[in-house]
Amino acid sequence: MAYKIILRLKNTSGTVKIEYECRNLQNFDHSIQMPTQTFGLPEEYLESAIITKADGNTGKLVFSWVIKDENTTPFTEMTSWKDLWPASSINPAPHQNVSSNSTYYSRKIKEVDSTTAYQDYDLKTADGQMIALGELFEKRGFTGEERHEIILRNISSNYDIYNQSGLITRFSFQKAGTDPVTWNAGFEFQLGDVVDSTS
Repeated sequence: MAYKIILRLKNTSGTVKIEYECRNLQNFDHSIQMPTQTFGLPEEYLESAIITKADGNTGKLVFSWVIKDENTTPFTEMTSWKDLWPASSINPAPHQNVSSNSTYYSRKIKEVDSTTAYQDYDLKTADGQMIALGELFEKRGFTGEERHEIILRNISSNYDIYNQSGLITRFSFQKAGTDPVTWNAGFEFQLGDVVDSTS
C-alpha cells in the first residue's frame, strides 16, 4: 500500500490557501491525551481508588518525511504572500511578486547582492520546498486567520485514514546530505478548533 500526507493552510471560511504533499513519509505518530486524577483511599487497597475525569481530551500529531528534489512539484495550491498577508498586520506585505505551484517568492530572503529584489525558488527542489514550508506555515499571531489541516491518505485504494484540523506548533528541518540535496522535515500538530480574533 502507498500512503501520502497532505498538509493544508486554510482561512476562517475553509478556503485552501496552500496545499502540499509530504512525500517520502518516515514516521506518523498520533496520540490522544485523556487526563484523569486518581485518589487512593486511606486504609484501602488499590482497587478502591477513586478515578475522576474532569479535564478534556487533547490530541497531538507528530510526523516526519524526507524533502528531496522532485520531478513534479508537491504543491497543488499556492497563494502569494500579498494575498496571504492579513489586513490587520502592522507591516504591509514586503513585495507583490506572484508565487505559483512551481515558483515561490520568499517573504524575507532577498537576492544575493540586491536590496530590493526578493529571491524566487523552484518548488521542485528540496531547498525551495523547505524555505516555502518554513515561511508559509509559520502562524503569525492572534490576528492571523491560519488554520492547518492534515490528511493521511491511502492512495492505493483512494480513501482517507486520517483527516484532522488544528495548528502546527513546531516544525524542524535538518540537513540530511549534500548530494543529492535532502532535508529531514518534522512537524508537530496540535489538534482542535482554532480560536483567534477572526473566529
